[in-house]
Amino acid sequence: KQWYQRRVAITAGGLADEYLWSLEGGSATVANTTWTGMQESQIEASGNGALAMCLVEGAAAGSQDALVLGILKHLAGAGGSAITHGGSHSQLISAAAPYTQSPFNTQCVNINNVNTGMFGLSISAAGEEIGDVLKSSYGVMIGLNDGVSDQALETAKNKLKLELLSAYESNLAVRAATGLESIAAGSPSSASQLCGAIDSITNEEVIEAAKKINSSAPILVSYGNVESMPLQRELQ
Repeated sequence: KQWYQRRVAITAGGLADEYLWSLEGGSATVANTTWTGMQESQIEASGNGALAMCLVEGAAAGSQDALVLGILKHLAGAGGSAITHGGSHSQLISAAAPYTQSPFNTQCVNINNVNTGMFGLSISAAGEEIGDVLKSSYGVMIGLNDGVSDQALETAKNKLKLELLSAYESNLAVRAATGLESIAAGSPSSASQLCGAIDSITNEEVIEAAKKINSSAPILVSYGNVESMPLQRELQ
């Protein structure tokens, strides 16, 4: 995790510096990338645990789509520590819990880059249980195609706004947001602008985004004890 955070910090700082340089007459351009999808990789490693990510193409930083996917992330479940016992948890955790006897974690991730992004599931569990955790989590994502209650939508909006506002408390996060959004969208957004855009998102937009995500070609990658990992076609 610390390595990942360092890489994010280096990348974000570089993007922010590139944008600031562009304001002085330089050029802040990023090559377009193409999402291929429909790939899978299983890497065996010693030990009982396993990690898996099931990702589809997401949205670019600074876009309205990125905010809608941010709401989807919080509707399904984002963040949190490994679960060892019952309690009040996200949809993803609650759906997977009946199939597990060991600590596990399943969460939705929404990673936004300059001209594209990644969206999907990040899972850790015992090797013999990770297949069931993945399948139950995938089912939760499919269920979002039917929409959610107004209360659930409002709760997800508030969680996303809190996430964004918390990020603005860090100088590094402000620089990251400035760099990413400015290169991707042309100019950075203030915290109040982002909150206003989140408040305007409708249930119909959430349903449309869920259907698009759930019909996209995923990339499925797993590491560790992967004997019980399902294939992509087994998730459809």
